[in-house]
Amino acid sequence: DHAMPVRVFRLGRFFLHAVRTYDVFHFNWGLSLLDHRAWHVHHWDFPLLKRLGKRIIITFQGCDARMKMLSRERLSTSACAECDVAWCTPAMDALRQKRIQKVCTYADHVFALNPDLMHYLPGAEFLPYASVNPSEWTAGETSVVPADRKGPFRILHMPTNRSIKGTKYVEQACAQLRAEGLPVELILVERVPHGQVKALIAQADVVVDQLLIGWYGALTVEALAMGKPVLCYLRDEDLKRFVSFHERIPIVRTTKGTLAQDLRALLQSPARRQDLSRAGRQFVLDVHDPMKIAAKTVAAYHDICAA
Repeated sequence: DHAMPVRVFRLGRFFLHAVRTYDVFHFNWGLSLLDHRAWHVHHWDFPLLKRLGKRIIITFQGCDARMKMLSRERLSTSACAECDVAWCTPAMDALRQKRIQKVCTYADHVFALNPDLMHYLPGAEFLPYASVNPSEWTAGETSVVPADRKGPFRILHMPTNRSIKGTKYVEQACAQLRAEGLPVELILVERVPHGQVKALIAQADVVVDQLLIGWYGALTVEALAMGKPVLCYLRDEDLKRFVSFHERIPIVRTTKGTLAQDLRALLQSPARRQDLSRAGRQFVLDVHDPMKIAAKTVAAYHDICAA
């Protein structure tokens, strides 16, 4: 691979530029600059950065910290128990643990974007998603489906991985409702360009997000910003322990076993859907505004630099 030496050279050149220029290094997905798992290179830059007096912040997103075997043992409902990703093995868990230990040794601050990750990241701070700009995801005229619209009740589900998101339970719930004679249509969308997501959400009556992880994803934030009711599995014990705004989350809390009855109740209550629509957008403005989260992140930079 002739491109590999070029990439290594460019990375080395950027690293030298970065250590001369920046005081704070904020890495995402538990990664760093001199870090390549396939080459057994794990955060080689951390010791050097600390010797140079730099501050290090790491953000973990999900399976970069989530331990499969521990999750399966600890939780009654877990994506790890049903995940079909072949490389996620006990050996990968051991590697995750090794990397997390190094992060905890060198990082000045750690953020986690999913509450369940807090169990594996001692001293971390939970941070809401900042990936959705509410001004770009609005409930326009075509976004709010009229309560008296004719046709089936449209349920949107957009898995990136069916086993992790609990897609089979969504399919089972919709099949059960159709067997009861209820007019429901499951819109199951996979591998579409992100530019098409807004139009797909606009056509839906409700959105079903993930049913196993215990937290909502970026799709939920997009749907709430557009005024769509969302159903998702939220793990109660993690919410109470790690999420300060848990009582304000305007999501219909469901499980893989109760999804059909929760969908039925929502289908039969246009008034509740309207209430959720209004509350959802306000929640995104209050909690997921990227500028507010950026301000919180910058405050962490100032704190660690002042320490």
